[in-house]
Amino acid sequence: MSVSSKIIIRFVSAAFFLSVLLSLSGSVQAKDRVPSTKTVVVIGKATIYNDDPANAREEAISNSLVSAVESVVVELLPMESLVQNFQTFNEVLYGKTGKFIQGYKVLAEFPSENNYRVMVKATVSISSLKKLMSSAGILLGKKPMPRILLLISEQYFEYLLPKYWWEKDSAFAKAFSASALSKTMKTKGFPVIDHKVMARNVRIESVYDKPDLTNQEAINLGARFNANVVIVGKAVTYIAPNLMGENIRSFKGIVSARAIRTYTGAEIASTMQTAVTTNTDETVGNRDALSSAGSLAGEELATQIAAAWQKEEKQTNMVEIMVEGTGNLANFIKFRRIINNMPGVEGVQIREMKSDQATIIVDYQGSAKEFADDLMLKTIESIGINIYEVSQNRLRIELIPG
Repeated sequence: MSVSSKIIIRFVSAAFFLSVLLSLSGSVQAKDRVPSTKTVVVIGKATIYNDDPANAREEAISNSLVSAVESVVVELLPMESLVQNFQTFNEVLYGKTGKFIQGYKVLAEFPSENNYRVMVKATVSISSLKKLMSSAGILLGKKPMPRILLLISEQYFEYLLPKYWWEKDSAFAKAFSASALSKTMKTKGFPVIDHKVMARNVRIESVYDKPDLTNQEAINLGARFNANVVIVGKAVTYIAPNLMGENIRSFKGIVSARAIRTYTGAEIASTMQTAVTTNTDETVGNRDALSSAGSLAGEELATQIAAAWQKEEKQTNMVEIMVEGTGNLANFIKFRRIINNMPGVEGVQIREMKSDQATIIVDYQGSAKEFADDLMLKTIESIGINIYEVSQNRLRIELIPG
């Protein structure tokens, strides 16, 4: 073979090898790139009033844009989350749909005797919708909301000492702040544990008989009630000095609380909320102040917990994989495609390639052992896989031609 022929063959081989690397890198980028917008085609309709088709046309376009945003939200939210948060979804979305439309085009329109219909292609901002939903405490992922146990002591003006449901031989029936907080959390889709029902089968030792629990004590109680998160804190109420006339007084309620993950002990949310109400009746005024502060605390904690829960779901590990037997480039491409489409894999990057060995980094939602277990279940045409080393964040794999 002539020297020039050898040079040409080497050049073609190098070009092919480079094109493979570029295609693999492109597939990684395509997988990792999350679309920030979505374009949909929808139909809007409006009734023609007072022989004014122009006004009906504008209303039909407006209705179509609302439908465009709705269709994207339905795709973003799991059905369970959408049902649980439907009230919140309506409160935060409608009247603001224009903020999520980045552009639209009327494709077709048809005015009839009574109605005006339009077909519209609209571009909806996914990133803006996700930001709104997250700030409203709506969980976007498929992970279930955490089970919440409330450990809120309450010092009501009628009682000299704080009251709490977990005290020994407690006759304390209801904490107004905790009830309001619980109601708010439930509207956000959080399952709140009914401690009255579960306490029948749970023994609470005297060591917990105090209004101010430490984080560890709260975690221990939460574990007994099968809670994922405990919200621990206190509520107090005061008669404020403000007066109006002879009978109307003001009342201040304060709720301070923190949320703790029972599995890890991590504090994932905290808040202090104050509410002031007025009333001629001291009992009603104090109760209203506690309830209002509890609702505010629930709103803030729900948002923070949902954000922390969402973030936790997305946490991944970088698993390094040393792959031998990559001299057969076709087999390596098949292997690469298999792992790129495995559940839990967020992305794959090639760190180094040699003649018969490659090092790749896999962004994976789990440990290297879990990845290896999942990989063992995969069947790759004409390739066998020998996983001969598994450590905390590293695998060594040999590709065996079938």
